Amino acid sequence: MNTILSGKVIWAYSREVLERNSSKDIGFHFTGIAPFHTHTGEITLTNTTIIILGEEEINISLNDLESVYLGFDEVYTRNLVKNFGLFWQPLRLDLQSSEKIYLIIDLTMFSSKTQLWFDTIKEILS
Repeated sequence: MNTILSGKVIWAYSREVLERNSSKDIGFHFTGIAPFHTHTGEITLTNTTIIILGEEEINISLNDLESVYLGFDEVYTRNLVKNFGLFWQPLRLDLQSSEKIYLIIDLTMFSSKTQLWFDTIKEILS
């Protein structure tokens, strides 16, 4: 298994985003507060698998992906990130099990590498 990409990831399942205390959403717009997430860890992409290591270990076969989406949607909205997503967007993995995972990879103050991951995963899947 060859590593294609690796990095730091913050992430959440769609059910965790929906269950959040939305009265605290304004806090995401202040300096130093990370966008909404419930998990942190390291992420690795190989030619067959996405591996997330942190407080839990997740191995997602690329064959188990129903779709890959870059951007905000009705669950993970622009209100959950600083500057309303002006500089970057989350990466959503839709699994065949109907689970959705929102990833933010290698986040800095004004950027993330989610676009690179999106492009690379799409290329592998095509």
